[in-house]
Parts: sequence; structure tokens; C-alpha cells
Amino acid sequence: MMKRNHLSRRAVISLTGNERISFLNGLITNDIQTLSLNASCWAAMLNAQGRIQTLFFLWKTETALLMDLPEEQADSFIKTLRRFRLRADVQIERQDSAILTGPPDSAPPEGATLHTMDPRHPALGWRAIVPASLPTTDADDTTLLTRRLLAGIPDDNDIIAGQTLVLEANMDHLHGVSWTKGCYLGQEVTARTHYRGLIKKRILPITSSDGKPLSEEGIITLEGQDVGELRSHDGQYGLALLHRKAWTASGLMLGQQTITLNWPDWLPKDENTQQEKAP
Repeated sequence: MMKRNHLSRRAVISLTGNERISFLNGLITNDIQTLSLNASCWAAMLNAQGRIQTLFFLWKTETALLMDLPEEQADSFIKTLRRFRLRADVQIERQDSAILTGPPDSAPPEGATLHTMDPRHPALGWRAIVPASLPTTDADDTTLLTRRLLAGIPDDNDIIAGQTLVLEANMDHLHGVSWTKGCYLGQEVTARTHYRGLIKKRILPITSSDGKPLSEEGIITLEGQDVGELRSHDGQYGLALLHRKAWTASGLMLGQQTITLNWPDWLPKDENTQQEKAP
């Protein structure tokens, strides 16, 4: 059996037309103009308050931009893009494709339309857009979930649409936002949070201290005070949105279970020691 898994709850949207790059570049957090052909990036579309509305992967070809996003958001996202399009020369359609992923030590399938290493972190392996007709061998994303939890990498399952900030989802350290591209929807709030050091929460990896599966209790506490919320988890590993006061603390509790914060190697160490700057 090949080492790959089919992300059955993903959809692919194509943007074509002469103005597709300038149109989308003015709406999302990453910079399409600097993206190489046949490469991919991670990005988000925000609301006017700088909160993430949709997280997606973006692929750039000679003739189109392809967006890989949660299937349940695809139709509403197309409507949003068409509302912003006005008279721009851009065509936006669903594409009959599927998403496969695999670990770093495996090869993408023959017949893939596009494939690259996951742009967030090498430990996540490769990601491929394939024709929907290509046979798949695995219909769940457990393998990718395991890699994400071990590396401490969030995705759309770990955010709350309309509430989560770009920096809370660690997009600033996972190649998901450009600080040089200029204006986009929600850019002002994102830039102010970044440059003033106002971030108070981040999604970070945790484990149960006793090695047992994490409790389904959703709230994480420190000395009886709420300091976080459990997000994706499997067995003893999980991700949690944790307040800054929990970043260097011991004695974190998930219900009656003691948990440990595992600071990820890709997030600079000074993130857990710097003091909040005044606005």
C-alpha cells in the first residue's frame, strides 16, 4: 500500500483570466507575484477586522491559480470572490480534482496535476492535486493529522472562522503571510499586531503528561484560570490555543489531566519570553 492519504473533505477552485494574479493578490495574506510557477504557498483570506475567514493552499501555473480549501467552504468562498471581482478579467470555478498527501520519505503519485512539499513545514511531507479519477488508497487524513500534531502545525480545523488572527495561527512563522506585498483585506490589523508585538495567544502543541489520550475537556486551565482551548488532537498529542501566560508555565490542566506544552522548533524561542509591548 502506498504511503499517501486522500483528503476527501477538500475542494479545488481555479482562477483564470488575465487579471487573476492582481485580483487575488489584493485579497489574501501571501504574495502571489513572487510565487514561482508550479509552486504552492499557504495563505488566508481575512475579514476587515483581520480575522481569518478561509485558510487555503494556493498553486500557481502558467494559465491558472488553483486553490485547495475545505470542501464545506468552497461554494461560499466562490461567491465571496465573485462579489469582489467587479469587472476584473477573472473566471472562478470549481475543478474536478482531489488532494493527496504523503510523508517526506514517499513519492507523489504518477499522474498528479501538481505536487510540492507542504509549504508550511518539511515534516508535513508532500501535497498533490490529482484528477478526481485517479485511484486513491486511503480516504482519511489520520496520517497527515499525526504529522501535524507532532510538528505542532495548525490548519483550518484549528481556527474559528471570523475569530482567529493570522498570528494566532502562526502564519507569520509558517510562510503564510507576506510583510512586503502591500495592502490586502485585513492587512492593517495584521501588520499592527505584528509590528507592535500585541499577540496574546498562539496555537501550540501539547501532550498529556501521563502518556494517556488527551481528555475531551475543551478548556485548559492554570491555577484554576482559563488559559486556553483544545483544538485538533489524537491520542496523547494535540494542539491548543494558549494565552501568553501559559507559554512558560508548568501545571497546565485539561480537565483533571496534566498536560505539557512542547514549544515547536520552528517558532523562535524569544516568542515565549518577550514581554507584551504597549499599544
